Amino acid sequence: MERIHVVISTVAVICAYQVWVSIQLLRSSMYEPTEKWFQLALIWLVPMVGAVVVQSMMQSDGKPRYKPEKGYTEPGDSAS
Repeated sequence: MERIHVVISTVAVICAYQVWVSIQLLRSSMYEPTEKWFQLALIWLVPMVGAVVVQSMMQSDGKPRYKPEKGYTEPGDSAS
């Protein structure tokens, strides 16, 4: 009986993580609606692995590629 509780708990944690990543994806403005649907399919068709991949993509896409030097502005940006 104890083994079934471990299995149920593990499945519940994985589902909760997938729901959390799905909500983060749906709230994100980084992707087009079509991209979001493909990523949601990845999350739910490839359990756990899909959620980890999508979360890592969201984290890497949301971070700047480099830290700009102090006082540097991109071309076209207005200097404050």
